[in-house]
Amino acid sequence: MRPGAARLLAAAAIIALPVAAGCGALDRTPVTVPTVTAPAVTGPQMSTAEFRSRAEAACTRLYSRLGRLGKPPTGDIGEARRYYPAVADAWHRLLGEVGSLNAPADVSGTWGEIVEAYRATVQNADENVLLAKTDREAIEVVNSDASARMQEAQAFMAARAQGIGLPACAGG
Repeated sequence: MRPGAARLLAAAAIIALPVAAGCGALDRTPVTVPTVTAPAVTGPQMSTAEFRSRAEAACTRLYSRLGRLGKPPTGDIGEARRYYPAVADAWHRLLGEVGSLNAPADVSGTWGEIVEAYRATVQNADENVLLAKTDREAIEVVNSDASARMQEAQAFMAARAQGIGLPACAGG
């Protein structure tokens, strides 16, 4: 197992924990979310400068989009049904932009871990979209559970991104 892979698997498991499981007390049928896959790495290995430029630009766009969306709605199911698809779209765009980047050899392992964490975050976002289609009680569970999982995922991604010199991908 690659160095850090165990931490990645642990973080991915936290990110991908089914929100639907938290709905058991609400007697909900768990939602089935199609599996999200990261794009295949393509093209020649990038220079460090090109890689950093493209990754940072994509992450800057992501966090700008998320910032414009604001905080999750807490009681308005209509707002939740507009909010969560926009969040999922932002994460899908990021994964599409950075998932295929062929990072320089010195950061490719760490970058692969970050991309996997992004993929798991996209999976979580898609699950939130499906749950938001149910009802108000489910959205309260989504907000609570998604917030905790996203904080954990963000801490993992931020540490890994900072470690390879990508402050925008670290969320700031």
